[in-house]
Amino acid sequence: MKSIGKHIWAFAVSITSKLYDSTGSSGSPDSSVNVDLSSSSTGYGKILTTDGRQIYWTNATYIHNQSSTSATWAVTHNLNRFPAVTVINSADTVVQGTIVYNTANKLTITFFSEGDALAFQGKAYLN
Repeated sequence: MKSIGKHIWAFAVSITSKLYDSTGSSGSPDSSVNVDLSSSSTGYGKILTTDGRQIYWTNATYIHNQSSTSATWAVTHNLNRFPAVTVINSADTVVQGTIVYNTANKLTITFFSEGDALAFQGKAYLN
């Protein structure tokens, strides 16, 4: 169990004959599944999502780093949903763009300024 501030982040869900914990590990209901979020490679919480056939553990958030200058950013986030998006440029200023949700795991952001393409580098925060 990992304590973050005043919140404790550890849980398990029993689905049919498997036990799934908040790291995505699974085991039988007869065995315990240990949770150690301190070794998480992402540092983000997990959410449980489904496509109606399978259940997935996915990151709750995703950060896209756009290191090449471009007016169109293609983002593959694998969140299995349509997240809210906030974009900042390299000067940490929020920039508005047109977002197209291509699938539940991919989106495209296009930037314009007074009708002209606006190319820059920055980050997109998805949650």
